[in-house]
Amino acid sequence: MNTRNNHITLPYLGYGLRLRTEYLETILRDQPELDCIEVISDNYLGADESTLRQLDALRARYPLMLHGLSLSIGSPWPLDQSYLEELKKLADRVEPAWISDHLCWKGADDEQGQLLPLPYTEETLEHVVSRIDQVQSFLGRQILLENVPLDQEDHQAIPEAEFIREVAERSDSLVLIDIGNLLTSSLNQEFNPSDYISQLPRDRVQQVHLPDISFQPATDDACDTPPHIIDPIWQLHTEMLDRFDRVTTIIEREDTIPTLQGMLCDIKKVRKAVDRHLEKD
Repeated sequence: MNTRNNHITLPYLGYGLRLRTEYLETILRDQPELDCIEVISDNYLGADESTLRQLDALRARYPLMLHGLSLSIGSPWPLDQSYLEELKKLADRVEPAWISDHLCWKGADDEQGQLLPLPYTEETLEHVVSRIDQVQSFLGRQILLENVPLDQEDHQAIPEAEFIREVAERSDSLVLIDIGNLLTSSLNQEFNPSDYISQLPRDRVQQVHLPDISFQPATDDACDTPPHIIDPIWQLHTEMLDRFDRVTTIIEREDTIPTLQGMLCDIKKVRKAVDRHLEKD
């Protein structure tokens, strides 16, 4: 069913974190070891020059990715042209490695950021692909789209992994997999997440969001100790590595706001665990 045969041309960027406002000053001052940083683009659209200069300084030191919350690629109403213009203006300034958003829709007046899952049907597929074509043409680049969690009530005509694959291949877009969302959907929809991963297109998955995982030991002074990790999220991450080789990974903390040092420690632990996993192969 795919109409194109393009492959990923974007770089592998390693391991990074999502920027929080409280991290910015310390990162600019100390320049910690980070491969890349994900920036919520919506936080900087229409920002004042002083704020944008901070982002410029960050971009001078680290590769950045812009991650959006408001594209609403599946909504029935027209794309928000003013939003796209502001996004392009920001992207032209900071030159991100790539731009991502969510495979979802939002209410017309939704200011709360609720990202709603789409009905996975052929009609929706055609609608979304058409809108992605418009967005990519306007921005002049491929975009990544992220899976959102499905509820038990979300009865789908097309399985999500198949829908994501078809969207990516028909629109020549790329894929961002949030492993926490995948695990939530698999529990609510009662599907095997390993089967889901095996159905994703090898040449389309560019990035992963890795949520909280259970490290032992977990103290900051143990950052140099190879971690012992027992966690279903980590198991899915290793399966992603096995299928997609190196995939850029952003570590997230949604429920708590950790210190920057805590996040840097987690990144170091994940890197060590990945190296150990790859050595086994």
